[in-house]
Formats: sequence, structure tokens, C-alpha cells
Amino acid sequence: MSKIGIPAHARPMIDDGHRDLAGRLEEIVQLWRLGAETPVLGERLLAFRTRAEQQFEQEIGLLGRLSDGVLLRHTAQYEDMIRRIDAVLADFSAGGGAIHWFDMVDCIERFLRHYEPRESGGGLTLSRDGAARAGESLINWTQDLALGVDWIDQHHRALIDTINEIGMLPRHCDLADADALLERLRRIAWHHFHEEEAHLAVGDRDRAHRHVAQHRHLLAELDRLIFDVRSRRVELTGETGDRLCRWLVDHILTIDKEDFQALQR
Repeated sequence: MSKIGIPAHARPMIDDGHRDLAGRLEEIVQLWRLGAETPVLGERLLAFRTRAEQQFEQEIGLLGRLSDGVLLRHTAQYEDMIRRIDAVLADFSAGGGAIHWFDMVDCIERFLRHYEPRESGGGLTLSRDGAARAGESLINWTQDLALGVDWIDQHHRALIDTINEIGMLPRHCDLADADALLERLRRIAWHHFHEEEAHLAVGDRDRAHRHVAQHRHLLAELDRLIFDVRSRRVELTGETGDRLCRWLVDHILTIDKEDFQALQR
């Protein structure tokens, strides 16, 4: 971790700004989850983008004394977040919305936790990006897992990336870190299953009902795991990560491949 020498009075502004943006993001995600129409989501997302621009300008004013390397990394992460937001807004304008959604949400979350105020020697501590944790992936994306449907494959890769992050958590990690990753996994899974079911609804009714039933079963398993972690009945260990890998891979290689290949015939 790198120490950032910022006056103590500046820390609350950054902390409050990121908390405000996190609250706005959660509201947008909740609207998406409830099935809000894209014009509503687009309006809220555009307001979020404007607020993020204001926050970034304030942060650059505070971080101007830092090394060029730190500023360049922070600016690159911010610009990546804006690009992801613009991609989703473009999806909305084109009548879509699922293609870039999960990448955007994850990118925003990474930006918001990049500078976490911590009491450490009177400065602000640069937190390490969750995706950069040391360790090997539990599961790697291969062509065997690809269905050949771009939006489904992108969703599956987002699920795999999150499972890998969960598997890389230290055995006795902070409960809040574990809970945040599990909640992200559940959110992505819920949205993904919802999208799959909408596409399957136009095909064979019995096949669609069977697929929906398995989705409900998978979500129930995930809910039980989250409850067990929150109540400290289990820890997020390698064994738990393996369980999540099987939870997803078995679904992709069996019912997903069968049903979506049948739908494309």
C-alpha cells in the first residue's frame, strides 16, 4: 500500500463523495433489479456520470501534489469508468442494456474503493484493487465454456471473475469483504438468470420451465451460502470456491449449452 500525504481535513470530502456515489449506484442497481425502463435508468445513470465528474475534479485538486504515476493510474481508472458508463448509455439508446451493464457496475465499484480513507500516519492509504490480489484463479475461461452467444458468454465471464475474487480472499478475511463479493455474485447471477429466462420464454415452454426451476435452485444454494458466511457458520475457503465453481460450471456445460443451442436451431 502507498501512503498518500493528504491533509486530514481533506479526507472527509473524498470519503463522503465516494459514499454518495456508492449510494447513487446502489439505487440505480436496485432500479435495474426491479425492471425499471431504460429511460429511467439512463436518466439516473447520466446524473451519476455528472456527479462522478464533479467528484473527480475535486479529488484531482486534492491529489495534485502526488506523483505523476499515482495521478495517471487514478485518472486512467476514472476514464475507464466513464467509458463503461457511456457504453451502457449507448446500449440504452439502441434499445439494449445488458451487454455492458455488469462490466460497468464492477468498474464503478473498483473506482470507488480505489482510495479508501484509513487512519494511517495522518495520510490517506491507497487500497489495492480487489482484482489484483495475489494468487491463482480457481477457474479459467476456456472455449469449452463458451456458448457462442456474446451476451451470455460475457455474463458467464463476469460470474467466473467474481468467483475467482472470492477464492482469492484470505482464509480469515474481513466479513465485510466476503459479504460484498458474495452480494456482487448474487446480483450478477440474478440479472443473468433474468435475461436468460426472458430469451427462453420465446421457445419451448417445458424447456423454459425446467431452466427457470434450476435457476431458482441455484439462487437458493447461493442464498444459503451467503447466510452461512454472514452467520459465520462457514468461512470462504478454497473448498467454498470449488463449490461455487461447480455451481456455475455444471450449469453452463449442461442445461445452458443444451437449451441455448436448441434455441439457435
